[in-house]
Amino acid sequence: MSDRIGTDTTADVVARLRAHLGSALPPEALPARFVFVDTLPVLPNGKTDRAALERHAAGTAPAPSTPDADAPPGDEAPGDEAIDDETIGDEAIDDDLDFLLHLFVAELAQARIDPDEDLTQLGVTSLILTKACAAWTDRTGRRVDGLRLRRHPTVRNILAYSSPTGRGPEHEEVVVEDHRFDVPIDHDDPAGPSIELFAQTVVRREAVDRHLPYLLFLQGGPGGQCPDPRSRIPAWLDAVLDRYRVVLLDQRGGGRSSPVTAATIEGMTATAALERLRCYRADAIVRDAEFLRERVLRVPAWTLFGESYGGSIALTYLSYFPDGIDRVFVSSGLLGPVSTAEDLLTDTLAMSRKKNAEYYRRYPEDAELIDRIVDHLGEHEVVLPTGERLSPERFRFLGLKFGFANGMASVHDLVRSAWDGDDLAEDFVKAVAAATYLVSSPLFYLQEFTYGQPGRATGWTADRLYADEPAFRPRARPFHFYGEVFFPWMFRQFAALAPFADVADELARYTGWTSLYDLEQLERNTVPIYAVAAADDLYFPGTQQFRTAQRIGSCWLLLSADYSHEGLMNDREGVSRLLDFGSTR
Repeated sequence: MSDRIGTDTTADVVARLRAHLGSALPPEALPARFVFVDTLPVLPNGKTDRAALERHAAGTAPAPSTPDADAPPGDEAPGDEAIDDETIGDEAIDDDLDFLLHLFVAELAQARIDPDEDLTQLGVTSLILTKACAAWTDRTGRRVDGLRLRRHPTVRNILAYSSPTGRGPEHEEVVVEDHRFDVPIDHDDPAGPSIELFAQTVVRREAVDRHLPYLLFLQGGPGGQCPDPRSRIPAWLDAVLDRYRVVLLDQRGGGRSSPVTAATIEGMTATAALERLRCYRADAIVRDAEFLRERVLRVPAWTLFGESYGGSIALTYLSYFPDGIDRVFVSSGLLGPVSTAEDLLTDTLAMSRKKNAEYYRRYPEDAELIDRIVDHLGEHEVVLPTGERLSPERFRFLGLKFGFANGMASVHDLVRSAWDGDDLAEDFVKAVAAATYLVSSPLFYLQEFTYGQPGRATGWTADRLYADEPAFRPRARPFHFYGEVFFPWMFRQFAALAPFADVADELARYTGWTSLYDLEQLERNTVPIYAVAAADDLYFPGTQQFRTAQRIGSCWLLLSADYSHEGLMNDREGVSRLLDFGSTR
């Protein structure tokens, strides 16, 4: 926009601004006066300098081509280098800004967001910001300078700090092709409404012309997103690309596929919302994958690699479409056909007690600090940047980190930085807000319905089990942290989940589930399955994975005491050994 401002008269620019704002605002809301600056003035702490803005409004506006004296050192003013004005006009910028604002409004379930407001103050986590930047890059082909954005995280700066994409030297070796395609929301109603899905195929550049077998990666979740290989190649993908052409499918409801947000069910009754959301289980994801395999990529068969929840999807796939699968690899996710929600959550409750005991053995000095924090939260109204209250129950969700390799250490570091005199430190409260906003997709919080079985309601299983557990009573000491469990009260306390409160209750009562697995088919399965599981997995207990392996044909399972839940995925050599083992059978 800077070039247009430099060549047009001020009156021209103001006229365009008024016309654009007039299309969305009533006359009484239109600004009386416009002041042009190249960048917002900021304080040394990175926040907007409102006093300087007032001085701008009261005085003469600096020429648009002159950098503001208060601009942060080392940052170009938006428009100087980041935005290529030969290819992006004013209308495109307006459209792109609206696109980004819509993303954050949907994620945070807010009516509106100021494009110049600090996103961290609104409760935007690094995961939400990464997801938004990925959606922006996918839309525009422009990549955001993450370092600069972290210093000044606003919606407008996503535009300002972006430039045409270029592969980093470490990723020049891969070629990525994007695929967008539509599928029915309900595969049993092909003439009904549809949603858009997003997938990528990835291959090493030197192997583009080779006839490599295809591998479909099924990521964890529900509601997760596959990594973007243009910006990051994780260890597991690096290993798999040695042998396969990899397909990354963002599962329905999350990532860059049509997401489930509050807008998805807006205006629906709880019953109608249930009818929509019941179409987001593993059976629908498998049929999406079959559509991708048969109609988009036209692949006769492929290998599956399921991570965490993706492993359960792989077993659904084997139940109903085994002819399209060569073999299956699973990392910490061999679960589903013989486990009810009650089975899973009973074992994760026991594992949660074990992890809490381990935490206090490692950091015995934290017990007193944590008790003080919990007492303070019970006696004072501590407000998160999102405007929500930080309750003792929400604080318990820091325990979700206990299942990862460095999770306990990160909670320990956080607890030790909690106090600023007699008050909880501002940075501590922000960090807890980010850590307890688990993921951006509501499907993750609704996940108990993924264990629904024909004729059986899940009935808020965790709420029932934890109510009878002495270690998790409000006054119990030492204070115990939760693992990956979800309760009805979360849909009242978490603003982003509030639109789903009624349908969450309906899902918990629903008994009309279809079966996600054909156990008889799995028992006679001949497609080889090679699985690795963490023995002390907090999320998918090794006990349940072992039970599953015993009931499935052609299944090999390694229970490892060396890995945490995500351990194999971060171990390139470990993934290579698993693939080697699978190729020799």
